[in-house]
Amino acid sequence: MPIEPHISLINVNLERMVETEKNELVEGMASLFRRLHKISPMASKILATLVLEGYPEGLTFEQLVTSFQASKSTISSNLNTLLALELIYYETKEGKRRKYFKSFPFTKRFTDFLDNVQYEKDFTNRFLQYMETAPPPEEPEEWSKKTQNLQMLLSYLSEIENLTTRFLYQMNTLNS
Repeated sequence: MPIEPHISLINVNLERMVETEKNELVEGMASLFRRLHKISPMASKILATLVLEGYPEGLTFEQLVTSFQASKSTISSNLNTLLALELIYYETKEGKRRKYFKSFPFTKRFTDFLDNVQYEKDFTNRFLQYMETAPPPEEPEEWSKKTQNLQMLLSYLSEIENLTTRFLYQMNTLNS
């Protein structure tokens, strides 16, 4: 019996396994994105697909319509949502009118996260300063507990800020 049919069968099975794994990754990533960004199932699938398949050239509107077998209006409205949330962007190629949709680099998510942590840290600092200078209410023990909780939160926010800053530095060093 020739070996070639067996090799062909192995290749087909391997391709199916890879496709199954990719589909499971898209579904898992889509679930994560739904939780993180509070977006629709279709928007999360589009984002997951762009993360897994869209790099570096991006995917066109037509490719997304075909891939998801969804209406043009469904794909369009979900792309507009993702664009408005700044989870994706598009590029055009010189001389072509087509838009090539892409997900932002991995580090953008953590840069945005760091911005939010720093904002919350600044606000917590201001709130803590207010609590330390304002006259305590009738229940000083409760006021003291709130102050301690804010100090603890501030400490954790500083740790998160430091970890995220180090992570981003290492990612940028690795990618440059």
